[in-house]
Amino acid sequence: MHLAAQPRLDTVVTEFSTDARRLRSDYAGMAWIGDRPDAESGQLGPDYRQRSVDSQLFLPDTHWYDVDGLDDVEVQVTAGLLQVAGTALRTQGLVGAIAEPVVEFFEHPEGLPGVGLCLGLRGQIFSNLGVSYRVTVLCAPEAVLRRGETAQPEEQAEETGTA
Repeated sequence: MHLAAQPRLDTVVTEFSTDARRLRSDYAGMAWIGDRPDAESGQLGPDYRQRSVDSQLFLPDTHWYDVDGLDDVEVQVTAGLLQVAGTALRTQGLVGAIAEPVVEFFEHPEGLPGVGLCLGLRGQIFSNLGVSYRVTVLCAPEAVLRRGETAQPEEQAEETGTA
């Protein structure tokens, strides 16, 4: 699985009902399951085979949050299938499905303080495909211990699970 993250957007907003300052962080990008698309045609190739997807994608540009500061955190996640493999007839069609995506906080892999974001994808597919994702986090600005790094184009995700 390959992750191509877009630049993270951080904005300080005012919550409507309480006038509290909140940090809004938007994470977005593409997760390519199987092959990456051809740069010229956009097609992913004709390799149809069944794949079980059960992956945790660690977002490369995640902030590192103080777990005690996340009591009132709000998280929203969306994902959509964008493209599937080309067939021998040079057509494309949807085969398989991705279940509802989830976002979880995880501990730093090197034991540093704070928790980061992980996007979970599950499903059964019979082709290569791309999944677009967007994760929005609203929290108190002081909940961020360390700012995340800026994502680089075509950054490969660290992932666990199978795909």
